Amino acid sequence: MQNVSKNKTFVFMVTHIITRGVVNEFKKLAMTSGFDTILLIDNSNKILKNLPLNTQIELELFGNKINAFLFDKNIVNTINLPQYSQKSKRTNFSDLMWYNADYRFFMVRKYFQDYQFYWQFDYDVFFNGASYSKFFEKYNNSNIDLYISYINETKVNSDWEWTKRTEWIYDKINLYSSFFPASRLSGKAIDFLYKKRLTHKKIFEKSKTKNKRWINCELFVPTELINNGFKAERLNESLRFSPNYDLNEDRLFEKPDNILYHPIKGNYEEKIKKLSHFTINFMGIKVKLKNTN
Repeated sequence: MQNVSKNKTFVFMVTHIITRGVVNEFKKLAMTSGFDTILLIDNSNKILKNLPLNTQIELELFGNKINAFLFDKNIVNTINLPQYSQKSKRTNFSDLMWYNADYRFFMVRKYFQDYQFYWQFDYDVFFNGASYSKFFEKYNNSNIDLYISYINETKVNSDWEWTKRTEWIYDKINLYSSFFPASRLSGKAIDFLYKKRLTHKKIFEKSKTKNKRWINCELFVPTELINNGFKAERLNESLRFSPNYDLNEDRLFEKPDNILYHPIKGNYEEKIKKLSHFTINFMGIKVKLKNTN
């Protein structure tokens, strides 16, 4: 069932692991969102071998044809983004992408440009219903630039960890916190944030402030947008923390409430070992899936 929306929207789910649970949830998202959808796969650890990066491809995973886009650390190099995390220096790629989750939007915007809005979902979310259409219908015809969870006012060196050591850039403006497992940004907001990241990189590298911290995405995104005239609203009513479901099993919902739950994680390490010889089809070629443990 297609959503009736006046806005051209792109949807992506981000993952660094391939399990049946992730694939099933993405399939539900792709089939019921009503929008163009991809599985954005962090392949920096080569969980999928011998596949092209930075291009849209079709994979067959667990019997499902999946529209995917693979990337690794080289994509950050191509768009010249700062490779800092909470340690304020170059770091491993998974830490970089977790700390700077807004980079996902910049990558997708670079390769899929002709959209007004972009939704992103982490791999460990679960929509408690048969169709994502119930989730999207609340937002489809809204022109709000940012939908994200738990937007709250905060300040430098508050009790929230990410506000500490940010005086080098945020000493005179109102600060806002947020939560990133599901969010929507307008194309113009993404373009603005990308330029801000590059500007902040220059300031960060020139600053003589000791023990400074690169700005975490959950602070950076709402703070920059709200302080620069963009419209932002909370996603709270659509996202809840969840019990510890098993990520690998088919998820069953006896009482669907059409709410998005996060995080959906389980003890998948033992089960993923069974997939060490699992193969997938890519353009008729058998491709081995690396043990991701």
